[in-house]
Amino acid sequence: MKIALAIILVAVLQVDDNLKFNQAEQASAAYKFSILGWEAGNLLDKWVYRFYGLLSSRTNKATRQKALYEYLDLSQQIQNHSNKINALASHHLTRQSNSITALETELSKLKSRRESRRNEAEEMVEATVSAVLSELGLGSFGPFDYPPVDIRFDTPPKLVVTSPRTSISRSDEALVVPGIPIGKRESIENNLFYEAGLSAIVTEIGGIATYPAIIAPSSSLQDILRTTAHEWIHHYLVFHLKPVGLQALKDPEMLTINETLANLVGREIGNLAYKRLEGIINTPSKPLSEMSNIPGGKQFIFETEMRATRLQVDLLLSNSRVKEAEAYMDERRRTFVENGYYIRKLNQAYFAFYGTYADQPQATNPIGNQMQELRRLIPSLKNFITEVSDVAHPDELDALVKKYRGYKR
Repeated sequence: MKIALAIILVAVLQVDDNLKFNQAEQASAAYKFSILGWEAGNLLDKWVYRFYGLLSSRTNKATRQKALYEYLDLSQQIQNHSNKINALASHHLTRQSNSITALETELSKLKSRRESRRNEAEEMVEATVSAVLSELGLGSFGPFDYPPVDIRFDTPPKLVVTSPRTSISRSDEALVVPGIPIGKRESIENNLFYEAGLSAIVTEIGGIATYPAIIAPSSSLQDILRTTAHEWIHHYLVFHLKPVGLQALKDPEMLTINETLANLVGREIGNLAYKRLEGIINTPSKPLSEMSNIPGGKQFIFETEMRATRLQVDLLLSNSRVKEAEAYMDERRRTFVENGYYIRKLNQAYFAFYGTYADQPQATNPIGNQMQELRRLIPSLKNFITEVSDVAHPDELDALVKKYRGYKR
């Protein structure tokens, strides 16, 4: 049953790997990521492990809790080692090569150790989020979860996002392999810019709603739980044939409603799941970033600065001042970097991608305010999901907000 449902979901997300190539796919064809290929290598592996676990009864809750804690701790160590390697490599000194080699050897060992904890750590996350969903009355189908929470800790593919240079809107896109080198990412972006006249960015994503969902390894338990819940909402909308799920790839505004719903609900469910584990599984402590101490003590608030940047870009583009807008974005990117926010590229495509999540500072779409107001007006999270998931057109969201405003008078 679960395998059949997974195939249906993949069919909705990616009908055929080779139907056609848009401009983003053409530019990144050498690094194409295949969802179907990933499913073939991971779905069966997950269920073979679970079947073996049922036969052997070798794991229990305490074992899974321990595995999850160790997974988080190893993720933190891996991040620390990666940071050291990047710091050494940035100096371009020959004498650093031996130190880098030693760190890379240790990094490989840490990743291998983390891999050995993966299955049990995943099960602990799945069980915790499932328990919250059960309490909220979400996704139940008789005694079963529908769809079951199912994740795979893995590095998600990167996403090639394009936008017209004259405006901010998502255009051609493509998935590329997670290990694509930085130089190749920039080559793809430059090719799309100079050859196709498109703003482009090859960006990282925290997860993707394959089945099982790909969740980026992290040392932050709260981030993992939120992302797991976020991707489950995408599963829920498709498996339950909800308009917001089925229309997301056909209408940019519906995609924004879809992603904003997943953001808002994923955060709430993830936070509830975190409370269940808080004190049981201690998230490894993270060292404070050196960049958190801003010179001169000036406070730099990302949300405020990013929103102001987006509004100015919109103003410039609305007056056809494209080159000026691009120069402004590059200048602002350097300001963000100086204040500890390592944005590699800030352009129209960046805003087109992050603007899909209308509750974020990179967005100016009124859908974000509508969704957040609606959530305040509907006390029950389950009812909020039910109401929004049945929206089949952006105008219906506006009508829904007005309806609930009337209830509050």
